[in-house]
Amino acid sequence: MTKYTDQARGYIASGDFNGHRIPQHIQNQIIKSYCDANSLKFVLSRAEYWINGSTDCQLWAALKEGFKHIVFYSIWQLPDSENVRNKIYDYCIKNEIILHFAVERMCSIENQLAFSEIEILIKSNLLIVNEIDYNNHLINLRKLM
Repeated sequence: MTKYTDQARGYIASGDFNGHRIPQHIQNQIIKSYCDANSLKFVLSRAEYWINGSTDCQLWAALKEGFKHIVFYSIWQLPDSENVRNKIYDYCIKNEIILHFAVERMCSIENQLAFSEIEILIKSNLLIVNEIDYNNHLINLRKLM
């Protein structure tokens, strides 16, 4: 597998994710801006066929192309399934692929600790989304701050 060290493949969604629908041209502009700010050469994005959160097609195709950097529009484009996410993280570690998330301005730095931190963000968001008593949850968050 060839490594394109300073090239970054974009990864965008064609449908809803995390309750939002962002036009593809906007996703590409955000990714391009992120790449410019991080000295990466943006390569046209792969658009996932976003059917029920499925990432079986374009994400895996992007991962297997040989790019060292995959730039997601958002962290919320990662698969819903924790098992599938873990397979992606393992693949990235094994193949030295760095995942970037343009909206959140963060990247994985290809190690397990970074992926653990990503999982904390995802799981904390799921807790908030699934929380029944939003007011109580916000009160508890304020106490932590």
